Amino acid sequence: MRVLITGASGFLGSHLCGSMVAAGHDVRVLRRATSSPAALAGLDLEVVIGDVTDPDSVRRAVSGCDSVVHAAANIQYWGGGQEEQDRVNVGGTRAVARACREKGVRRLVHVSSVAAIGIPADPAHPADEGFTFNLHDAGLPYHLSKWQAERTVLEEVERGLDAVIVNPASIFGPHVSGYRGGDMMRKVRRTAIVPYFTGGICAVHVRDVVAGIHAALERGGTGQRYILGGENLTYRSLAERAAAAMGLSRRFVPLPPLVTGLVALTLEPVAVLRNRAPRVGFATHFCASRSHYYDSSRARSALGYSPRSFGDILDECLRLNAA
Repeated sequence: MRVLITGASGFLGSHLCGSMVAAGHDVRVLRRATSSPAALAGLDLEVVIGDVTDPDSVRRAVSGCDSVVHAAANIQYWGGGQEEQDRVNVGGTRAVARACREKGVRRLVHVSSVAAIGIPADPAHPADEGFTFNLHDAGLPYHLSKWQAERTVLEEVERGLDAVIVNPASIFGPHVSGYRGGDMMRKVRRTAIVPYFTGGICAVHVRDVVAGIHAALERGGTGQRYILGGENLTYRSLAERAAAAMGLSRRFVPLPPLVTGLVALTLEPVAVLRNRAPRVGFATHFCASRSHYYDSSRARSALGYSPRSFGDILDECLRLNAA
């Protein structure tokens, strides 16, 4: 089939392009003129220069395609605020979904995020697709924009579009700039005293997310969302397992909310003056002590989704000398 991929030059998008080409599909990408094509080097692709926020270029890119995977998004947690997140994540998604319906695309897979699910309050009960979004007043522009973007897709579904939503968790894996998600492993290797946030994440490998997107294209239910996650683990567990894998003895020191809050309060004003993202800002502080745990049971049963363990992710990271 001929498939259009937005966000193709990004981390997930570039892996998806490689997988689609390897599967024998005719792949077209919508790419901004300013986006680096490095991650797409050597792939047989048709390139349309444009932007998801420009409806004309979106319609041009969508025209003649059987399927579309919309993976483009502004993922910056700092700078631009709600207005910029809405422009790209909500407005861009609206433009893509509308063009898909108008051009008769057979299926759209919208790549959302677990950010659009919300954050469960109880670590013992990971959130699933039916979890009620609880971040409307949290001051997290990215999370809110991704939730709103899903609403625009569902509006087009009501108008006749065949669309499926996938919600990847925290994605790890190799990329042109290094190993995505390997920050904690690198910190464990470099430092004898390892600070860690008190919350946790749901870790998933990029190739498992790509496999989930393929499955959603083939057999996902129209209007359904599927969490594409993996193992839920605390930041401390992540650090301890990295140290054990490298045979290192480390001391682990928690950074409780009081500490991250004070750091964010100190660094945010300086960051505004310098127009540069702080190492710890409000969004980081808010998320650091919370358990971002998710349940991928629906994807497992409906899509045949089978993510690898965090141990396998860690082994690959260390094997590639990314830590």
